[in-house]
Amino acid sequence: MTGARELRLNLFVYPGGHHEAAWRHGSSDPARLLDIRFYQDLARCAEAAAFDGVFLADGPALADNVR
Repeated sequence: MTGARELRLNLFVYPGGHHEAAWRHGSSDPARLLDIRFYQDLARCAEAAAFDGVFLADGPALADNVR
């Protein structure tokens, strides 16, 4: 063996949830998605749990009035 292997942990944050109806869950608070403190808290939790990184997912989207 060439050496010890390491496991890298990354927090994958998809703000709207990983299911299209996740925002409807009783404990969901959609307003927090626009609050930077929400993401800071997630990053702090990941750091405390010894995660190596945080990935903020995004997706392509256009408003209805874009032509």
